[in-house]
Amino acid sequence: MADRDSVTQLGRLLAAVARAHHEATGGVNEHWAEWYASRLVGEIDSHVGFSPSLEQVTEWLTSADEKYRAEASEARWPFYYAELIFDTVGGTDR
Repeated sequence: MADRDSVTQLGRLLAAVARAHHEATGGVNEHWAEWYASRLVGEIDSHVGFSPSLEQVTEWLTSADEKYRAEASEARWPFYYAELIFDTVGGTDR
C-alpha cells in the first residue's frame, strides 16, 4: 500500500487532469478515461514506479470509476482513484 503522501500527490495530478478535461470538453466526454490516460501516461510513471501503457492507465481509471460508483463513495474521487491505482500496481513507496 502507498503512503499517504504518494496518494495525495497522485490525487492532485488526477485533479489537475480533471480540470484540464473540463476546460477542453466541458466535462462531458464518453471517452474520458482515454483522454485522461493520454495526459497521464507521461506523468504517472514517477508515481507508480514504471512507465505504464496508455491501455493500462485507461483500465486503471475505468476500474476505479466503476468501484467508486458502485460504492457510492463520498471520498473525493481523485484521491479514491489514486488509492485504487496504488493498490493495483503497488506504488513507489519503497
